[in-house]
Amino acid sequence: MGAKLFKGNPIAGFISGVALIWLFPFLFYLNVVVGETLFPYGIFPSAAGMPSHGLDAGIHLGAVFFIGMIINIILFGMVVYYLIYTILRKYRLSFLTIVKNWEIKK
Repeated sequence: MGAKLFKGNPIAGFISGVALIWLFPFLFYLNVVVGETLFPYGIFPSAAGMPSHGLDAGIHLGAVFFIGMIINIILFGMVVYYLIYTILRKYRLSFLTIVKNWEIKK
């Protein structure tokens, strides 16, 4: 769905989603750790009119997860973009000759 939304290849999006599903527990944990490091428990005010301590903890966990997710997306997005950009810049001609036997003039 995300690949189709951003006009990418939906089959490639599905295959990569299935191939990387094993990473989900690690990424979930990483989002919570990053969020909790930046915003420890007690920094968010408790919800007014909701006396349940368990509900406050759930709201805090959701906020921490969301903040950690945004930070990880930005951080890892920049790192992955730089790595792929560097690799493609260095090996672009080699990749093109592998894909198709093109004669590329340097």
